[in-house]
Amino acid sequence: MKAGVMVPIINKVAAGYPTDFDDLDYPVGIADDYVRCPDLHDGNAFAVRVVGDSMEPKFCEGDIVVFSPAAEVHNGDDCFIRFSMPHETTFKRVFFEEGDKIHLQARNEKYPPKTVDGKRVNGIYRAVIKFEQL
Repeated sequence: MKAGVMVPIINKVAAGYPTDFDDLDYPVGIADDYVRCPDLHDGNAFAVRVVGDSMEPKFCEGDIVVFSPAAEVHNGDDCFIRFSMPHETTFKRVFFEEGDKIHLQARNEKYPPKTVDGKRVNGIYRAVIKFEQL
C-alpha cells in the first residue's frame, strides 16, 4: 500500500436539493483540512462533508466523501454534480439519458428524482472514498 495523497476538504455538499457552492476561494489542492487517501493518486481529488439526508443510508450527514475527477463516471454512480448557472452543487446518483439529459436520484426515497439539462452541468465527479463519522 502506498501513502497516497492528502486530499483537501474544500467545503460541504448538500445531500438534498442543489445549493449554492463556494469553494472558499482556495487554489486547487489547498484547504484548511485534509484527509489522507491511501492508494489514491489523483492530484485533483477533493473531499466534502455531507450535509442533509438524501443520500442515506449509504452516506450520512457528517461523512467525508472523496471525489476523483480522474475516475470514470457510469450510470448509477454516486457523484458530486456542479452546475454552471446558477453556481450550485449537489450529491446524487447519476443516470445519463437521451437528449443530453441527466437523471439525478437520491438514495433516500423521501426525495423525488430530478432530471436536468446536461448543458447546465459543468462537472460530474465520482465518489471514490467515504470516511464515516463515528
